[in-house]
Amino acid sequence: MDFDINKASKKLSQLDLKFSKGSFDIEMYWIRVMSVDGDWNIARHTHSSYEFHFVADGMSVVKMDTYEFTVNKGEFYITKPGEYHEQINVNGNRYVEYSMNCKISLNSEHDIEEAMIYKYLNDDKCQGYNDSNDIINLFEKVLSYAYYEKIGYYNQIQLIILLIIISSVQVMSKNMDYDYEVPHKHKKDDYRFSQITQYIHDNIGNKIITKNIADYIYLSEKQVNRIIKKKTNLSTKQYINKIKLNKAKDLLKNTDLLIKEISEKLGFSSEYYFSQFFKREEGYPPGMFRINTMNF
Repeated sequence: MDFDINKASKKLSQLDLKFSKGSFDIEMYWIRVMSVDGDWNIARHTHSSYEFHFVADGMSVVKMDTYEFTVNKGEFYITKPGEYHEQINVNGNRYVEYSMNCKISLNSEHDIEEAMIYKYLNDDKCQGYNDSNDIINLFEKVLSYAYYEKIGYYNQIQLIILLIIISSVQVMSKNMDYDYEVPHKHKKDDYRFSQITQYIHDNIGNKIITKNIADYIYLSEKQVNRIIKKKTNLSTKQYINKIKLNKAKDLLKNTDLLIKEISEKLGFSSEYYFSQFFKREEGYPPGMFRINTMNF
């Protein structure tokens, strides 16, 4: 590390980290680095919060009331509220541990994935896990953000704390079965149709052909035509014209733009061609449409 880790740890401990991210309410009591040599022992104790321990160097024995386990460099364990535990060194070797202590709860707006994360966090047995997600690197990022205090660092620290929690649960639940679905905005064709529609709206002032759309969303022209036909029962050209016509009506009704200006805005080479298009699609010229809408 290219910064003073002890100073970073002190700065971090001074931050008031009580926040909500998604549906998680988190109150951080401390995040710190413990570096010890020789004989040491942390006596049997419990707490009403969660304690995350990540071993950066050395090894130690963790004693629960009915069993014990060893944690080595590159491993971690989590004690839950109400769990009594004791920690002692092994052979007096140097030991470095990154740890954080926090309250974690779900608010009433939680979704199924957040509920599942919270469930695994509380149901799993306290034991050592291999840090296969390189979570200890996240601790180092938190310390770095606290040390340098660049703009946005307070929010960065909050996001990383949540990521530490989620990444830990991912490791803990690696061999467990789960079955849930997260929300999706669209079915595949719905999503692609939204992309097509947005592209047409964004480029309404240009001459749009099917190939333009296909190239933009990495589909074939045939696929674009199929999706539009399925959703609108129109050809691609008819759908583009429909959007162009609706935009023309909106501009005629809700702006003071000249018809010539509207024709330019919609990509027509002249006012004449715009008027011919409008009359063909609507049945009467744009000037008459504007007059009729002004009477309502």
